[in-house]
Amino acid sequence: MENDTLTSYGDDHQNRPVKRRARMALSCQRCRKHRSKCSRSRPSCEQCLTAGVECAYLEVPGDLESTALRDRFAGLENQIHSLLDEFGNIEQLVKSVSGQPAAQVAEEEQHPNIQAKSLAQWNIHQSSGSAGLSIDTHMFHVTDIYSTLIQFAKDNTNAITLYPQPDQQKKPIWLIRNHSIFPNVRLSHFTSLRPNVNDGEDSEDDPVQNRLLQEEEEEAEEELNSLLGLDSVPEKLPFFLVQRLLALYKNCLLYGAVQPFDTLFASLLMDQEILSPAFQLLYASIVCHMLPHAFYWHPEIFENSLDEPTCVRLSVEYYKWAKRLLSSIYFDAPSLTTCHAICNLVLYHIENGNTSVVYIYSGMAVRMALSLQLYREDALDAISQNQAAAFPPAYKPPVPVVKQYARSLLWFMYFLDTASSHYHNKPYEIHLDDHVSTTTFFKNPVLSSAGVLDEHQAFFQFIEFHTCQITRDIRRTIFTHPEEAQTSYEQIERIEKRLISFQKQLPPIELVAESSAHLWQRRCIFKQWIRHHGHWILIHQSYLPTPMSVQRCTTAAFALVELFDHWIVAMDCYFRPCVHELKQACEILLYHVDQKTPIKGRALEGLIRLVNVLLKTPVGEIARTRPFVQRVLKAIQQNNMCERE
Repeated sequence: MENDTLTSYGDDHQNRPVKRRARMALSCQRCRKHRSKCSRSRPSCEQCLTAGVECAYLEVPGDLESTALRDRFAGLENQIHSLLDEFGNIEQLVKSVSGQPAAQVAEEEQHPNIQAKSLAQWNIHQSSGSAGLSIDTHMFHVTDIYSTLIQFAKDNTNAITLYPQPDQQKKPIWLIRNHSIFPNVRLSHFTSLRPNVNDGEDSEDDPVQNRLLQEEEEEAEEELNSLLGLDSVPEKLPFFLVQRLLALYKNCLLYGAVQPFDTLFASLLMDQEILSPAFQLLYASIVCHMLPHAFYWHPEIFENSLDEPTCVRLSVEYYKWAKRLLSSIYFDAPSLTTCHAICNLVLYHIENGNTSVVYIYSGMAVRMALSLQLYREDALDAISQNQAAAFPPAYKPPVPVVKQYARSLLWFMYFLDTASSHYHNKPYEIHLDDHVSTTTFFKNPVLSSAGVLDEHQAFFQFIEFHTCQITRDIRRTIFTHPEEAQTSYEQIERIEKRLISFQKQLPPIELVAESSAHLWQRRCIFKQWIRHHGHWILIHQSYLPTPMSVQRCTTAAFALVELFDHWIVAMDCYFRPCVHELKQACEILLYHVDQKTPIKGRALEGLIRLVNVLLKTPVGEIARTRPFVQRVLKAIQQNNMCERE
């Protein structure tokens, strides 16, 4: 059998302009612009009909059959040039010396870490009179050659440094999305505190329809209670329990707490007899959210005074009271406390798995904030004065303190909007990228009559803001148009450079003991590094099995294993927002186990460590009931049994 010989000309070939034969396009203009496959039907192709846009073709005279042949020839020509470029990359890695096998040189002399076994079918040698390498192979099909190149990349994945600079590798022009491996990439909260409520994460049922039916049943029940005179204020909680819930609230408000909460509300909300409807709403929203949250993460505050059914019942009653109060004052003059209360209701539904209504409440809070012009620095003085006047005289706070509260509330809403919009790929409603004057607030905590703001908490919120900006950038770039199957590598490279630059602002990873570090300092370290590695997976997860994406996702997944393994999650409720990153890491490691890649054993070990961390948390027993965790446990069990056999 004769050998087919392909020759790479190294850097000289890569710098040489490629001559391509001119060809006529049969695709419509829109499909050509978006680089998508055109059905070429007239007068409108299927893609343009689906998008509801005008379909236009370039009307160029010529024989269609010959044009198709020219297109086919140009495509084959592009494949050949692509292969030569890939051979050029291999040449840079396995430079050979005349008379010696390339694999031997690569493994023994120049690159001891490079695995060249996948190239065993090829005879790589230096051609006489040529600066490049000649590769003799018995392969006749381009797909066989590509598969060998991919295997070569997989074999040498571990030789690549952690998150290399994008320009250290050959840049592909496009990354092609693969919807068959991960059809849905969205935020996950599969450890909901009430797992019997369908969150749509692992179920084929319609979560929106289920939630609408549930809302109708609740409205009917409330109407009946109103007719029967049963719509009174819920049962009062013990004084000590309310005090402890309010004390916990400032550190348990997921996605970044609101400062200065204690100064403004801790004493006021304890004096429930004088509360106006707006402050009653704030109180009810805090209680309905904090009761189930504290029952799992801080059970010690209850002193065995409540069992779980009673806690759930009281939480639901306070939520219904909050809904009645909100419906009665929503169309009154907007206020900061009403915005704050609606945000609490968003968290209530996140914790309880009702993700179908999370976006609704989040939108209500955002629209009220926009009507207040809360995002404008020059409007904060008037907003703060009006809010301070709404406090009872005995608890009236200084206006500068209320102004700090207004700023902090705005950023908390920004964080919450980023998270809630990610559940079902909804559009964002808060856009603060252009309002630079307000983003400087968290950099330098300021003195006020209440003292200095918590610098660790302020720094956490500052980092969280920039983290959310990167999350939004990734979603806008990759997930805004799901019908587009490919993404320009220039866009991916831009986000990667942004991640590498932002990494320098993160605090150094220090695996400190729980007692030796401030609570918010630990969260700045662990939660933000977890989010950072999760971003690398979010970028590349849908492009698997592209070798570069496999490498990025794998590196991030193993980094997450180490972070979760050392983070003291049993005592920190901020593990809950990080469940999404834990699931991402599990999905990547499951991919290696299912595909039986060379690192399957290491991936299986990582899965075991992640699941063990999850099961040690207060939501561990809930997690066991969730379909995703059951799938991970089943994969671990099956592979361990196979190893024993």
